[in-house]
Amino acid sequence: MIKFSSFSLSFFIAASGFTQLSYAQSTPSEFAELSLNELFDMNIVDDSENSEASSPWTFAYNFKFAEFRGYLDGDAKRADSEVLWQGAGTQRTDSNFPILPTIIDQQVHVFSMGYRITPNWRVHVSLPYITQSTDHISVVPGYDHFTIDSDGMGDAVVSVSRRLIATTDDVWWFTAGVSLPTGSIDEKGDTPRDAGDQQLPYTMQLGSGTYDFPLEFSYQSMGEHDFSLSMSAMIRTGKNDRDYRLGNSYSLASTYRFNTSVNLKPFVGLSYQYRSAIHGQDNEIILDGSFPYPASITNPRLYGGKKVSAEIGARWKFSESYALSLTFSKPLYQNLNGPQPKENFQSGLTLSRLM
Repeated sequence: MIKFSSFSLSFFIAASGFTQLSYAQSTPSEFAELSLNELFDMNIVDDSENSEASSPWTFAYNFKFAEFRGYLDGDAKRADSEVLWQGAGTQRTDSNFPILPTIIDQQVHVFSMGYRITPNWRVHVSLPYITQSTDHISVVPGYDHFTIDSDGMGDAVVSVSRRLIATTDDVWWFTAGVSLPTGSIDEKGDTPRDAGDQQLPYTMQLGSGTYDFPLEFSYQSMGEHDFSLSMSAMIRTGKNDRDYRLGNSYSLASTYRFNTSVNLKPFVGLSYQYRSAIHGQDNEIILDGSFPYPASITNPRLYGGKKVSAEIGARWKFSESYALSLTFSKPLYQNLNGPQPKENFQSGLTLSRLM
């Protein structure tokens, strides 16, 4: 049997994934999905010979924050004034809009619980709570500046992990699960589209509205080099009650931890993500006429794309049973499909009870 414990081989696999660089906007449900992938990994980073004598339960709290500010059209920066249609007497195109999100803040709190059935089998349950706030400017009278918010539970995930290979130097896991449509896709707010509250765009909805299937294949070197690699996918199925489904996503992430001490490990990482566009359309958020999309975030074709990010952080195991991780990540390059809000950064904190 070929042994897959070589650090150089694993690093080559990871590096080869980071060749195409671009990105497009994400919905809160997709933002929470990234945290869930990280939580799958969190339960497998502390395998040891003594784990059999420890508790089979793990508990974790993860907080992540992301900010979108400014615009890119392709890989070129665009001022807000270039993307905002200036009203009557100026030319309206598919690249300018009467309503413009200026700052998007996404936050997610993910509560996770895991249980070790046997040394080779584990189950996990995760539930996100999502909040989002989006500031806008527009040419519509009475809505020069306005903010819309949404918050609530996202899509719960139940998953099972199977340890495929375990040696003194390497651990391989495979995780499969189901994402349940527990998050709302009917969030409403006061927008310039009409009087009173109306259906909000995709970026303000809390769930996918469909039954989806997360998959993850994970590797960790525990020898001379503390290196991990995860390959993940979220496969969407069907269409929700509003006649659309979010795009499938695929990601590849690698992390290298520095063994500065037994309890404190700084780390650096790279991640690559591809997401397809939204399939279908919510007809309640569009307008009649030649330009049906009042804002770029109401056009489903402008979602999806690719992103490469760099991450730094540190993991502190402050007791035999608990660890705290802090992370900060920033896109290295973004190339957006049309004028879209660009991601500035993500930051995160994870508190976990280890097995």
